[in-house]
Amino acid sequence: MALTRLRPRPRGTDLLPAPPRWAEQALCARAGQPGDWYPDEDDQAATAAAIEVCDRCPVRAACLEAAMGSRWLEHGIWGGTTRADRRRLRRNRKNAARKAAAA
Repeated sequence: MALTRLRPRPRGTDLLPAPPRWAEQALCARAGQPGDWYPDEDDQAATAAAIEVCDRCPVRAACLEAAMGSRWLEHGIWGGTTRADRRRLRRNRKNAARKAAAA
């Protein structure tokens, strides 16, 4: 994965992974403000508005998989899911993998 130098530099590092190619096609890259994708957890209206955009996004599945596999993407709305949704999905996937391994 290519690395990109960002300015201003984040505290503790000056190199972060470059965005994946699919991110250029994401509706959130063209709609609203960056803060729209990081609503307060108790702001149901803002969360629903962000998820509504995700529901129409052509790269929703890729976005969700990226968020599921990365702690960098833990906060905010990713792939039409909240942080709590992704925790639940991870737990469900882990339980399913355990059951499959035991069978």
